[in-house]
Amino acid sequence: MQLVVGRITRPHGVRGEVSVEVRTDEPDSRFAVGSVLATDPAEAGPLAVASARWHAGRLLVGFEGIADRNQAETLRGVWLTVDSADAGSSDDPDEFHDHELIGLAVVTVSGEPVGRVTDVRHFGQDLLVIEADGPADPAPARRGERGPGAPRVVPGGSRAGGHLPGPAPLLVPFVAAIVPEVDVAAGRLVIDPPPGLLELGAPEPGRG
Repeated sequence: MQLVVGRITRPHGVRGEVSVEVRTDEPDSRFAVGSVLATDPAEAGPLAVASARWHAGRLLVGFEGIADRNQAETLRGVWLTVDSADAGSSDDPDEFHDHELIGLAVVTVSGEPVGRVTDVRHFGQDLLVIEADGPADPAPARRGERGPGAPRVVPGGSRAGGHLPGPAPLLVPFVAAIVPEVDVAAGRLVIDPPPGLLELGAPEPGRG
């Protein structure tokens, strides 16, 4: 399985550097000089890291063979990945990679089903994307490594009254107070949502 560690957003400067949206909590090792990253689409890579530096909170990476802005422009939007076998597992039992969380069934602390984790987003705060189980499996989400500040406790989630209705997914902060239990082996994540959180994913009255 390929895990996303970053996405190239745009060129930076005129010497072939690109700005990378980081999707791993180990950017210093994943983007170390000499590292070779697979790509999606595959024809864009593989890409060998020639340089990496932080600038204004953004990771700027130079790749071997990418020497100017025009070449860098061809990489815009490319996903950077590593094989899950190379990601390893954390020695901390309360830390998780995104691919370990994606696919877990979510229930509330009272045992009511909520849905299933379909993605993990890292935008300052880690968010679990939870969608109701449907008759058909949703398109597979891109699976990344856990991001900066990943919570250090287990997951779970559920909704009073059964499955989450409507197409809108729930975005649940991955913090100990809301996700008290994560049991990867059992394929289950438990949530203790504050009042109103589960209703955010419900359709508007008269819809759905």
